[in-house]
Amino acid sequence: MCGRYTQTLSADDLAAAMSAVDETHGALRESYNVAPTTAMPIVMASARPAGADRSAAGADSAQVQAAADPGRVLRLATWGLEPRWGNTRQSGNRMINARAETVASRPAFRSAFAARRCLVPATGFYEWQRVAGKRRGQPYYVHPAGHPGADGLFAFAGIYESGWHHGKPLATFAIITTEAATGLEFLHDRSPVVVPRSAWSRWIDPEVRDRADLAGVLRPVPAGVFAAHPVSSAVGSVRNDSPHLIDPVVLAEEGESTGIAATALDGIGDTGGINDIDGRATMSRIDGMPAHEGTLFDEDGARPHVPR
Repeated sequence: MCGRYTQTLSADDLAAAMSAVDETHGALRESYNVAPTTAMPIVMASARPAGADRSAAGADSAQVQAAADPGRVLRLATWGLEPRWGNTRQSGNRMINARAETVASRPAFRSAFAARRCLVPATGFYEWQRVAGKRRGQPYYVHPAGHPGADGLFAFAGIYESGWHHGKPLATFAIITTEAATGLEFLHDRSPVVVPRSAWSRWIDPEVRDRADLAGVLRPVPAGVFAAHPVSSAVGSVRNDSPHLIDPVVLAEEGESTGIAATALDGIGDTGGINDIDGRATMSRIDGMPAHEGTLFDEDGARPHVPR
């Protein structure tokens, strides 16, 4: 699953990298420790001009394709999908991840998957390796490698919903995950889906409804796209957010990381504290974690990850 990530580009740089129009109105903030319930940028399709026709008479193939491809806008949304049928700010049903295998069919996700797909820009993400005999997992930072497919920036496959909260518009999103990418199996059995640049327009296009046209996107990334290194346990605390969080650390023989001092937060990314009840996730109390965040670590009803 994906429970923490980084987005360290400015609004201007991110909009340029995603070829999107910035509609964040100066509210976008870079973060080295993005946690659930945070408002973060997503890229969605802009509305097509009225009268746009994919098959206009007299248009050549290039013109037709240009009309068919949706424009892109960069907007803020809160991480933790709120289904349209649920008042999840009170009930604690909001989900941060959705499984690629069931996102098109599960009631909480299928409407968003059909028409409200987005890209979630990220410069990296964190995953926790279970350490035998220890409560606290060892965090790793996963970032783009030298593979051409990495492109220096990840565009995670996402879905979003739009609604209202206390009379104000509210957009929420979830990140889609699939089987672990080659080389990351030692960390977790799931990894975020990364949409290749060539598929960005197709993925966010609300007029693309055929699952077969999208199935090729929902696959693990090829070997060499991800690189990973161990980092300090300081990333476990949502209070910490600085560039030092992604600095590599040296692992001592006993499996602990050395590096900057940490305000430790046992278990973030260590799903051993999560129990699955009727498709909802609950979490035992973890020091330093906001109380509401413990209800957000659901991945499409997934069972807790079992250490290998």
